[in-house]
This record gives sequence, C-alpha cells and structure tokens, in this order.
Amino acid sequence: MSERIRLYLEKLAENPDNLLNRFSLAQVYYETGEYEEAILHLRICFEKRNDWMMVTLLLGKALIAVEQKEAACLPLQQTITLAKNQGHEDPEHEARTLLAECVESGSD
Repeated sequence: MSERIRLYLEKLAENPDNLLNRFSLAQVYYETGEYEEAILHLRICFEKRNDWMMVTLLLGKALIAVEQKEAACLPLQQTITLAKNQGHEDPEHEARTLLAECVESGSD
C-alpha cells in the first residue's frame, strides 16, 4: 500500500464524511491502477454530490478501465452537462470523446 493511500485511509477513518479526502483517495487508486477501489469511493462521492464534475469524469474513466463501458455512459453524460453549465471546455471535450468510444464499442 502506498503512503498516499495510507494517508487518505487514515483521514477517512477520522472523518468518513469528508468527500474531498474520499475523492483524493479515489484519484490515488485510479492512478495506481486500482480501478475497482477507485470506483467504490467515486460512487460514494457521486451519491452525495452528483454535481461534482471531476467525480463524474473520473468515475466514467474508471468504469471504462474495468470494461464497464455501458455503465460509464451515465457519468460521462453528466460530466458533459456539468462541464457545459460550469464553462469547462477541456473536461467536456474529454467526456464527449470517451462517451463516443463507449457508444462505438457498444454497437459492435
């Protein structure tokens, strides 16, 4: 277990409702290729704050990484909506590209 993961797990043990620490932990899990763990924490963040664009984007990416492309469609669509509403062009473009890949692979 990496030191960063251990740090965020300790912080979550102290305050399980801290969504920023939970999201940070999910990011580290994603970066280290532990996608299922990332998804677990991202889903918790999404359930509590479905207006958090970076959570929806990372959740979509993690679902794609574990070959759950159909499940990735919803958070990616949400990312596009949130990015447009919040004026974030780069995440919107990334989500559109990923969503198009999901849709293409689903039609094969």
